Amino acid sequence: MACILGFLVAGVSYLAHVTHAPPYAAGYPSVLSEIARAVFGGGPTGHILYALVQIATAAILFTGANTSFNGFPALANFVAEDRFLPRQLAKRGQRLVFSNGIVVLTALSIVLLVVTGGSVNALVPFYAIGVFTGFAMAGYGMTKYHLKHQDPGWRHRLAINLSAAVVSTIVVGIFAIAKFTEGAWLVVVVFPLLVFVLMRLNREYRAEAAILEMFRTNRPDTVKYARHRVFVLVNGVDLAVLEALRYGRGLRADDLTAVHFMIDAAVADRLRKRWEYFGIETPLRIIDCPDRRITRAAQDLVSKARAEYRNTNVTVLLPRRSYAPLLGRLLHDRTADKISRAISRIPDAAATIVPYDVQSRIREAFPDLFEERVTRELEKVQSRMAQRDQERLDEYEHPDAPPSVIAVDGLLPGHLATVEGRVSEVEDSDETGQHVIVIGDDSGDLRIKFSKGRGADFQPGQVLRVTGKARQTGNRPIYMADPTYRIMDTPEPPNPT
Repeated sequence: MACILGFLVAGVSYLAHVTHAPPYAAGYPSVLSEIARAVFGGGPTGHILYALVQIATAAILFTGANTSFNGFPALANFVAEDRFLPRQLAKRGQRLVFSNGIVVLTALSIVLLVVTGGSVNALVPFYAIGVFTGFAMAGYGMTKYHLKHQDPGWRHRLAINLSAAVVSTIVVGIFAIAKFTEGAWLVVVVFPLLVFVLMRLNREYRAEAAILEMFRTNRPDTVKYARHRVFVLVNGVDLAVLEALRYGRGLRADDLTAVHFMIDAAVADRLRKRWEYFGIETPLRIIDCPDRRITRAAQDLVSKARAEYRNTNVTVLLPRRSYAPLLGRLLHDRTADKISRAISRIPDAAATIVPYDVQSRIREAFPDLFEERVTRELEKVQSRMAQRDQERLDEYEHPDAPPSVIAVDGLLPGHLATVEGRVSEVEDSDETGQHVIVIGDDSGDLRIKFSKGRGADFQPGQVLRVTGKARQTGNRPIYMADPTYRIMDTPEPPNPT
């Protein structure tokens, strides 16, 4: 590869000197394009050769760009596993690739193209600094490895890696200085900033792991709680509240209480009357909340409940109603999430959100609402996309799945297909050594030709499934030549009795 690259660079440089191809400030046409026109001339052959050079150059650039989409997601996965990038980059999508890495790289590429206007002169400094910075980092990393391990012949490898790192560093410095005003300043600024962000991200992940893995040095207390109290926060009497109360009774707690934080006295009084009217057995407790800070009131309730009895565990159930995805977030708040986050900070306390799907009930009762029509159309699109992805996944996981069998009269010349039929004729080998059989189904017959050495073991009455490309010569019937086949059924020999 190094020899080929050196030969190409030397050859293009020599041709540029001989042809005196001037570089344009706009970058177009490129020097390579000018050289190709000068070398090949203007005749028909020259135009063809010039087009081939342009096509080959575009194919090479496309392959080089595709390399990033192959390598970056896998590299991001390794770095994310080391906790220097978000964990989302380590997850595979439905098609078994690192989809998040591909999406991130696509977004960054689009931003870079828009900012630079797709100018090659503006993009080359980015490419050169990025590539040679990677070479320098790899060289210094291997140098440290050889100094640490000192395997046999390490001095020779150390000299190669260290010299490559130093030369790459010099190239990076040259580009950073020579192309600083042409865009290299952005890379010079982004690289240190990126290193700082990655180290800060790693520090955050390590801090989280240190807290979550404290059980290794400080094992949690395994003593059972003496008392378990459950509170259900309610703001009305509806199906969501009743579902939360039913779930709370299933916990078999020592104490189950419904709690309403009173912000409006009239609303609290109406709730109390409805509670008594419906005869709900769970006791209702109304707590005044004059400052209207329900999150703080919930924290105070849990803290006091824990202080009443020793070794008390408190669970707070929060009914949450799920609405339409388009208007749900605009028409309703997320108070349950805020309260659950506040309670989770209290020791020996847990908050459980009990969801209730209101949207599905609305869809059944009011199918003609505009919101429901839009939601149904979105669900249809999502269902079709999920079905298509599942089909592709099944093809990947089950590559040997039997193909679709079509009727004989459905064969199209020049197209691969699979048919199944019973053998009706078996002809002897002709002068070319071919064996010919005829299979048929309810729609017609198909002649199949096998080259010498194949097709001699067929018997009339067998059921074959053949896969091959249908062929047709002139107006003659369609036939197949040397298809793959599978014997599906063989007739039993007649009973001599």
